[in-house]
Amino acid sequence: MPLLTTDTLRCAASSLVPDMDALTGAVASSITAELPELVRDARTEEFFRSTVLDNVVTALRVLSTGRDDEEFEAPPVTLEFARRLAQQGVPITVLLRAYRIGQAVFQQRVIARIAAGDVTAEQVAGATMALASLVFSFIDRVSEQVVAAYVRERDTWMRHHNTLRLARVQALLDGRSSGTDELDAVLGFSSSRPMAGVVVWCGRETAEADRPGRLEKHLDRLAALSGAVPRPVLSVAPDSSTLWAWIPCTRAGLAAVTAHPPEAPGDVRAAVGEPASGLDGFRVSHRQACQAQTIALAAGPGHTRPFLTSSQLGPLALVAAEVRDLRAWVGTVLGGLADDDENCARMRETVWSYLSSGSSLNAAAAELHLHKNTIQYRIRKAEETRGRPFSEGRVDVEVALLACRLLGDTVLRPVPPAPPRR
Repeated sequence: MPLLTTDTLRCAASSLVPDMDALTGAVASSITAELPELVRDARTEEFFRSTVLDNVVTALRVLSTGRDDEEFEAPPVTLEFARRLAQQGVPITVLLRAYRIGQAVFQQRVIARIAAGDVTAEQVAGATMALASLVFSFIDRVSEQVVAAYVRERDTWMRHHNTLRLARVQALLDGRSSGTDELDAVLGFSSSRPMAGVVVWCGRETAEADRPGRLEKHLDRLAALSGAVPRPVLSVAPDSSTLWAWIPCTRAGLAAVTAHPPEAPGDVRAAVGEPASGLDGFRVSHRQACQAQTIALAAGPGHTRPFLTSSQLGPLALVAAEVRDLRAWVGTVLGGLADDDENCARMRETVWSYLSSGSSLNAAAAELHLHKNTIQYRIRKAEETRGRPFSEGRVDVEVALLACRLLGDTVLRPVPPAPPRR
């Protein structure tokens, strides 16, 4: 850096020292005017103003020396302020925005002081360019340390609070705590309102570092679509790839989500229980969501569902814990129809539409866009394949067909490949 440029910056920085309070106040006021969430209480505001002061002092020292020390350590109060914001849940983007606002105000004041001196236009231009480079390097170095402190604190804080919340939630679910006041305190809203238990999870496709953010974001989408107000204030993580949550939600709200579920990122999936209220509703809806998750996890690769509600399970909810035993039972009920091939799949779909419509050939034909005679022919062939008419054990047939629709090859009988033709 040319000597004249260094001298110009040093003089400007030195002339600002007597006006330190005014400079600090201008930077702080500009930041809080745009980002009032940074100073939620008196103690946080004290940390904020100390942070601004320490950064201004350090920045002026950098300008006075004309270089940014690579070993520079951010002021302790700056890191403490970042940790406090992490505890309060203030997004890191807000903190970084504050640094950009402060940088702009600081540079404007320094440039004004440079221009007011006995310098040429060439010296002003050179000093301004040097100022921008030094301040950018300073802010970049501070931001890097601030972000690291924020992330470490947020991870520690979230783990700690999740552990506490999970213990309280587990006590309510297990019956070790049964007070309505305790439930309301944990939920963050009145338990007299209907709520839906939700399980959101992901698999190995989602990187471990990305899981918390993706799960929370998908949970927010579900809540927004269900009309939840407030947002799901209660969510706990029983493990690193799962969230349990309770969303204020009516049956109509859940029906809206079921009709148009949000697109899930990667392999993120969700299961939802029926809306209910009170402590019993809190427990039952959660169990229903877990049952739906069990069914969703048991489904074959071709039947993966990103969204499943307990109401879609029907009688399968009663056997959700014994999914592995279903294949034998389905085979017994459906006979040859349980074979995992295209022909049987067509017949099963036809029988499902026929029975679901009250054994109406016309309704099934309309649903499948086929002629009534085609439906009648397929029903007859399906009964022959099963080995007995559907009037025998009709309820069992419908449950077995539902299992095939939701679980696919998990409950279907594998069919050996046809031998190659010679």
